[in-house]
Amino acid sequence: MNNKINGGLLFLTGMIIGGGVGLLLAPTSGARTRRRLTVVAKDLEQGINGVAADARLKINQVMERGWRVAA
Repeated sequence: MNNKINGGLLFLTGMIIGGGVGLLLAPTSGARTRRRLTVVAKDLEQGINGVAADARLKINQVMERGWRVAA
């Protein structure tokens, strides 16, 4: 469980850093940069939502097992 969550967080961190560096080094207009930032932000949001959903699922599974053991 921790490896999957850590892997997802590392992926998101790399995505943020890579996107930032790419935007800083790429010579584009302000309007185009804003559009690119919007796309990167939406991709990031989807990635975060996916990691959060996986974490919720794993937490629920662990809690269910705990309740069964405690009963």
